Amino acid sequence: MKHLLPGLLAATLSGLAGERTVIIHDDAGRGLAGAEVEAILTPPEDPRLASVVVRKGMTDGSGRFRFDADELLILTRVRAAKAGTFSADADHRHGLGRATGLAELTLTLPYETERVPLRYREVRLAGLPAGRRIGFDAETADVVAPWGKGRVSDFEFEMESHQLGWTESPETLAELRRSAEGRRMDDQEWAETYGRFRVTLRMSFPRSGDGLRESPAFWPYCLLKMPALAPEEGYAGEKTLAFDNVADAAAPQDGAGYYLRLRTRLGTDGRPTSAHYAKIHGRIVAGPGRVAFRFYYNPRADDRRMAFAPGRNLLSAGPGEPAHLFETQQP
Repeated sequence: MKHLLPGLLAATLSGLAGERTVIIHDDAGRGLAGAEVEAILTPPEDPRLASVVVRKGMTDGSGRFRFDADELLILTRVRAAKAGTFSADADHRHGLGRATGLAELTLTLPYETERVPLRYREVRLAGLPAGRRIGFDAETADVVAPWGKGRVSDFEFEMESHQLGWTESPETLAELRRSAEGRRMDDQEWAETYGRFRVTLRMSFPRSGDGLRESPAFWPYCLLKMPALAPEEGYAGEKTLAFDNVADAAAPQDGAGYYLRLRTRLGTDGRPTSAHYAKIHGRIVAGPGRVAFRFYYNPRADDRRMAFAPGRNLLSAGPGEPAHLFETQQP
């Protein structure tokens, strides 16, 4: 089986010519019967609405929906839903529309779960110095002073960046430099705007027992993209991530997710007896002096529930803070 997004959206080119199959699993990997499926197919290089082919149906007892379609048609979108689960909507952002003859596709519909109030913030940090450890406070979802209003360092960033080249040709850069905006920029701002950088972001957790781990599952096409409960184990006290600010800018924002265990208390045997949990929803994005991610924090000790109830954010925008950074419809 060929993975378009490892472990998430699976497809294979094998199978009977003209027959397609959409397989729907629940979040335990079992076939989900009775799910409503809509598959949309288009001919290559033919954008006309009249050429679109739509197939609708229900999954059988094994979670399969089979239908016939010309093998040259491209599967461009699949929507699936069932009462009691989070719906799925897969399209070009998740690997569809890029191959002809796609015969089989697997999607996961996780079961609906209780959505709880959390502290949520769409974190957008800039002007961070290289080579400095910068603390991040989970309660405020912000970095500590002097860079932000955080008070306690639950984990720390350390960034390094190296310029690899430029995003534009020498001729284009010369023309941009002659513009009013180009003349205004100093050398650092100019490089950060038009430079191609390799950035290394180190995340470390100074408190014993705290750490970060990648989510064991990620469903980028689903309303709930990560399991609703944070895992109890498997957290590492340090994580290093590498970024290319040009290549990463073109990549989907939803490609992976992370759970964090914070403010851990250890027993005499060195094992956690209490902790708080958080998640970074979707991938982390970094460039020279900047980092961005969606951050959710559960302020209730030992509560691993991480499915956010939209409209029940325990954080709110302060003076001068854009309100949209505290609003999300994604659990």
